Amino acid sequence: MSNVLSNLSSATQASSTEVGSKTANKLDASNNTARKARESKTLNTESPPEQTIETRLKAGLDAMNISFGDTAIGNLLTYMELLHEWNKTHNLTSIDSIDEMLSKHIFDSASIKPYVKGATLLDVGSGAGLPGMVLATLSPALQVTSIETRGKKAQFQMYAANKLNLPNFIVENSRIEDYKPKEKFAMVTSRAFSSLSDFVEGSKQTISDSGRWLAMKGQLDPEEMKEFKKLNYKYDTYALAVPELDAQRHLVLIRPQKK
Repeated sequence: MSNVLSNLSSATQASSTEVGSKTANKLDASNNTARKARESKTLNTESPPEQTIETRLKAGLDAMNISFGDTAIGNLLTYMELLHEWNKTHNLTSIDSIDEMLSKHIFDSASIKPYVKGATLLDVGSGAGLPGMVLATLSPALQVTSIETRGKKAQFQMYAANKLNLPNFIVENSRIEDYKPKEKFAMVTSRAFSSLSDFVEGSKQTISDSGRWLAMKGQLDPEEMKEFKKLNYKYDTYALAVPELDAQRHLVLIRPQKK
């Protein structure tokens, strides 16, 4: 009887040990699965490395089918750095981060390049040199003249053009109404400078008979367009696709000839 009880006790202990072992193995397996799931989740939620400004600049220009070289890329990066530094003390633009400058200044200015036809361009009320300096950088054969009334902004443009070595970019510190060029321009542009009517009427002494006005606008204002139509100029409007910019942008291309 004693032997029977002993055997039963040993069997019970063995069974308990086996069950305990299986339970422990299951817990280990469960813990390993949970750990791997946590690791997988951590890996999957990690943000991809941020692209550099240079990488984004090249990608944006590519997206707009704008050709560029190393010199142009270097100049545009330097321009943003200069604007960022000057903006700390001179308030040249309300946009003070290079990240925003890329989309709202550089890409926005470059978006009209496919519409630039001719050898000369006048940029009216260009502020810190936009879009003129961007277009001059991307088109070395294009002769750009910038009109800016405010001294500090005109001074910045002169400084930046010298730093970037842009012989095709000159600055006139003048009011557009007072500016009488020796030779009229193939293109006259502005970037939200004024109403279409004021822009065209104020600069008509600067444009050649075969030239074009390139007026950059955001969302087209029906009232502004209604007033402009009274002048009877021929014009076309184009929606502009600006990389990294979630906002409406338009180009109004105007001919000097009236209907």
